[in-house]
Amino acid sequence: MLTGTAHSYSNLSLSDEMFFLFSDLIYRAAGIKLNVQKKSLLISRLMKRLKKHNMDSFTEYYKKVKADEEELVEMLNCISTNTTKFFREKHHFEYLKNKVMPELLKNKADERIIRIWSAGCSTGEEPYSITIAVCEALKEFGVKSSELWDIKILATDISTKVLRTADAGIYEYEQLPEEMPKEIISRYFLKGNKENEGLIKVKDFIRDKIRFRRLNLKDGEYPLKRSFDVIFCRNVMIYFDDGMKRHVISKFHQHLSDRGHLFLGHSETVFDREQLVPTYITVYKKSMNGNCGHKRESEAIM
Repeated sequence: MLTGTAHSYSNLSLSDEMFFLFSDLIYRAAGIKLNVQKKSLLISRLMKRLKKHNMDSFTEYYKKVKADEEELVEMLNCISTNTTKFFREKHHFEYLKNKVMPELLKNKADERIIRIWSAGCSTGEEPYSITIAVCEALKEFGVKSSELWDIKILATDISTKVLRTADAGIYEYEQLPEEMPKEIISRYFLKGNKENEGLIKVKDFIRDKIRFRRLNLKDGEYPLKRSFDVIFCRNVMIYFDDGMKRHVISKFHQHLSDRGHLFLGHSETVFDREQLVPTYITVYKKSMNGNCGHKRESEAIM
């Protein structure tokens, strides 16, 4: 075993053969496609795990990952890219607040149940932004209390590490948009002081509407017990090949309600425009009925 010195680890190399073994394993486990241009990135991410286990080769670490499901999850945590901010691609949240939510509030006035899914939620800024947009829509629609509606947001990611950060709901103040009005900030966030200066925390009434769960979009079936009125999955499928993209879009279509909206990232699109019709900038609406194939409630995460 190595002593863990910087010099020792800097001498390690990853052969092309071993790179392709790792990339194949990652693809089969998570649907993330790594081409050879990502080799240096993979080395830097995996090095953290080698140091953690005091291992002297990528081959040794590969054997561990193959045999240890928990370590496989930790490896996926390391290679997942988690760059996000509150209200990223602001136009989507404005469309949710000003167009989608008013439609839902009118069409679902009898049952008063709304379900939203943030798939690939990363460190949580997206589902919190969604929830704030929903609350602002309720306010503008004249709903005096969000408790009058049963509104829940499911937020999922393959990385357990980012889910822990998301569930805590604590961020750097700079994660907020510069143009965000002060009254919105004070309505939904607590500002840190003293040793927590420069930090913000999402208020509990927002956090209580969200359930953070681990879910792998590569899975053949998703443990979801009911359909969703809105699904966000932005800047996630850029890491997938066409086969994986088709699988994920098919599952989203399956789990969307008949009037449901799908929000994708700015460089992402759907394949079948007959089932999902564009209504706005990378926003699509389900245009035909589909069976959800729900899991039994005891197995479902929402």
